[in-house]
Amino acid sequence: MNILLPKEITAASFGPATTIPALDAARGEVAWAASGLYKVGDERVDGDGIYSCVKEHTATGTSKPPSQDAVNWLLKQPTNRMCPFDKYLFTKARALHSLTYELIGVFVDGVVLYGLEADGIDISVTAGPGGANLIDPISVDLWQQAYGEFEYLFGSLARGTHYTLKGLPIHPDQRIKITVRRNNADVEAAVGYISIGNQKTLLAPNGDISAVEDGAEVATKDYGYTQDFPDGTYKDIEGRKAKNISLSCIIKADQAPFVDSLLTQIAGKAVAIEVSQMAKFSHLATVGKVTGTVRSSGGPTARAEIQIKGNV
Repeated sequence: MNILLPKEITAASFGPATTIPALDAARGEVAWAASGLYKVGDERVDGDGIYSCVKEHTATGTSKPPSQDAVNWLLKQPTNRMCPFDKYLFTKARALHSLTYELIGVFVDGVVLYGLEADGIDISVTAGPGGANLIDPISVDLWQQAYGEFEYLFGSLARGTHYTLKGLPIHPDQRIKITVRRNNADVEAAVGYISIGNQKTLLAPNGDISAVEDGAEVATKDYGYTQDFPDGTYKDIEGRKAKNISLSCIIKADQAPFVDSLLTQIAGKAVAIEVSQMAKFSHLATVGKVTGTVRSSGGPTARAEIQIKGNV
């Protein structure tokens, strides 16, 4: 099982190859200004967030910006550029045909992408701006393998929605360039979650296979609901969906302190988890909060019980 310990992404993390501007006017983003009348529903950008006006008011030179004014403004979502770097998968960066992020990493060995709406992705990792490639450039089509012959012949093949890259060479000035692309120039490409950081792997006692036991479970959590009316009719309100995963790991006894420390580090944080890179286990992957217990028996092995509450 792989867990990515994420590196915080700030305005200083973006390289010049990033194609989504800090203020994306093409998608209707407007910067907040300390002047003029703001009406309920007006949206303005302050820092990395889009704020919605909740109380009509006139701003002056002494007015606080939306990020500091909870009376008049409510955070709606991150800006288009910053959408992939919050804790949710449904807030997505979008652009026609393709979008590119160049992230300046410091000693990171992994990249994960979730919430993809794309036909393919391209990733390169270089040593500094314009430097040598640290890995061979990667170009991946996201079409998933058919579940069977019928689906292959007659079904609509689905696109993959997540991608994991690990084992990157450590370098003090990594430049990680990620392009999410469509085949059709008139179709939007989107990505909901991007994380770079350090992969932590839980291995079985023999050290060469996943520590996860048979019986890992995944359950889809549907946040939709039904609105009932007095006449007996009802309306189904579609909601967002998340994955919850439960699993057990068998590890070496001397790895118990490491697993306990890892669970403490990620407590309360949204992290990317992948049970296995094998295609038949591709459904056992999500972004969410991890909790668990570590049980030491006094023998050569220990057991970790892990629960992942997936994010929408």
